[in-house]
Amino acid sequence: MASYNIELNNRPVKGTNYYTLLLRITIDRKHSRVSLPYSILKKQFNPNGKKSNYVRASNPNHKKINHYIDDQIELCKDIVSARMKKKKPVSAQLIKDELIKPKTSSFVDFSNNHYNRLIKQKNISTAEKYKAGLATLLDFVQSDDIQFADIDLQFLSDYEDHLKEQGKASTTIHGKIKNIKALFNKAIQQGVITPSQSPFLVYKLKQGQPNKDRLNLEEIIKIEELELTPGTLISHVRNVFLFSFYNAGIRISDSLMLTWENIQNGRLVYTMYKTNRVHSLLLKDKPLAILNQYRTDETQKEDYIFPFFKNHIDYSDPLFLHNQIGSKTALINKYLKQIATKAEIDKNITTHTARHSFADIARKKEKNIYNLSKALGHSSIKVTEAYLASFDDAAIDETLNNVFD
Repeated sequence: MASYNIELNNRPVKGTNYYTLLLRITIDRKHSRVSLPYSILKKQFNPNGKKSNYVRASNPNHKKINHYIDDQIELCKDIVSARMKKKKPVSAQLIKDELIKPKTSSFVDFSNNHYNRLIKQKNISTAEKYKAGLATLLDFVQSDDIQFADIDLQFLSDYEDHLKEQGKASTTIHGKIKNIKALFNKAIQQGVITPSQSPFLVYKLKQGQPNKDRLNLEEIIKIEELELTPGTLISHVRNVFLFSFYNAGIRISDSLMLTWENIQNGRLVYTMYKTNRVHSLLLKDKPLAILNQYRTDETQKEDYIFPFFKNHIDYSDPLFLHNQIGSKTALINKYLKQIATKAEIDKNITTHTARHSFADIARKKEKNIYNLSKALGHSSIKVTEAYLASFDDAAIDETLNNVFD
């Protein structure tokens, strides 16, 4: 119904060789043009440009300008969608009028619009973090609206104290305030507020050191040797935890979604939920033994390996999938606490503990990883995990052999 194109003004800015960029909105073959706050040389314009490629790299600000254009087009789409939902008329001129009218300074409205945009982009996990962050912020102010002007240095300091009083971890506090800063930066990019209105010109984020519980091999063995009734929920929880540990700490989101199609010629081959990259791991004896507990004569290749996801349920909707991963992870974490108690392990074990534990054991036991981690100045398990994630298949296979043989 609507299309959006970028053009150059026919005439240069007076006394220069620069041309103002225009956003052309077309609906039902009728056009309206919006002047954008950037002017460039003709040779820097890409007339065939698409997303993030309207201004050539020869312009030193091309990334900033292209990002701004992408945002404006997304705003137009949001305006059209909102008007259609409310059964209001839609035309190029109406969209232009709404686009250029003074922007709301409501932080809540801006945050909700950003959430909706992330949902449209199927960036569900990030969207839900912003949604949860806004809910926490509204609970703090005991109001259903916050203006950008309300969020100043004192506000941020009080909010930080509030989160500490609630017992939030330093990394959680850092993450919530980091999201507020990101929204301020986006509001500045879109012209909703000016840079001088941001408290983050002065306020500095405080990155706390995360306290990541991890298990040693003796504790892993204690979990393995627990006498649990096969087929029970707590037994499935132990299996998915150990399967993650013995496969280089694959994330719980990936473990939950594994099907028998992911088992190929003695390897685990899957697309990572978080990064959408294909990952391949050599399956060692212990994870193969876990798989054998679930393989039957009736097993179909599209069946889920672990019984937390149901074969008859459609998980194709991204938001539904995200929520299901969250609820299953919470359930698994609940039972992992019971497993820790039964194994007499005085640590807070969660699904992510498998990842931290593998990284820590690999760092200590696998000579090459340890030396390279030290050489690169890695200061935490989190950094080591990032390094491990960058290994190619052969390097990961070698690491698994060195750690578990």
